[in-house]
Amino acid sequence: GRWTSWLLPYFSTIYALEPSDGANSVLTTKFSNEMRIKVLQETVGINSIPDASLDLAMSLGVLHHIPDTALAIKDIANKIKGGGTFLCYLYYKLEDKPAFYRGLFWASNWLRWVISRLPYPIRRLISQIIAGVIYLPLARTSKLLGNKGRDISNFPLHHYSNMPFVMLQNDALDRFGTRLEQRFSKKQITEMVGNAGFDLSTLKFSDVEPFWTFSVKKP
Repeated sequence: GRWTSWLLPYFSTIYALEPSDGANSVLTTKFSNEMRIKVLQETVGINSIPDASLDLAMSLGVLHHIPDTALAIKDIANKIKGGGTFLCYLYYKLEDKPAFYRGLFWASNWLRWVISRLPYPIRRLISQIIAGVIYLPLARTSKLLGNKGRDISNFPLHHYSNMPFVMLQNDALDRFGTRLEQRFSKKQITEMVGNAGFDLSTLKFSDVEPFWTFSVKKP
């Protein structure tokens, strides 16, 4: 919903694709008086968005939670017109992180496996606790160290240092409340967008964590 709101000043028509009942209901209510926004309770693979119609397709923090991310990128490519842009964020494999960092990740991944199988109200509660007890202290400590000139590039959760607590809560739920999570290297992402028909000469990766946020154009 927040991304949709940010796009409003720039586009004449916006499709907000949301397959889940709860989120779709929230979006429909939020944008009930905005005729430029079409809320669709459909999927990436099967939807009513016309082919080759989009100037911009955006997926931030979604496609790593579905079984076939490569196929989803191809489906999205079909909806983008020539010269249009795809903006995406996918979890990365921590390929440039030291061993201790990857070890912490795999420990948290075991917790995710357990928490994500609990009923939603319990998942949400535990994720909020994690956000307050783990995310917030680490984020604010990294901010303090960064302000003192220390290198925080390998400090856990340093990319949350300036984010408000509500973002930490949302991301903790996204991280620990979802059963399926895939992670990709820059090489794998490059291969996927190339196989989807995008122009690799336009592929740009963000050099700011969290990785990987990237944009690429349709030829």
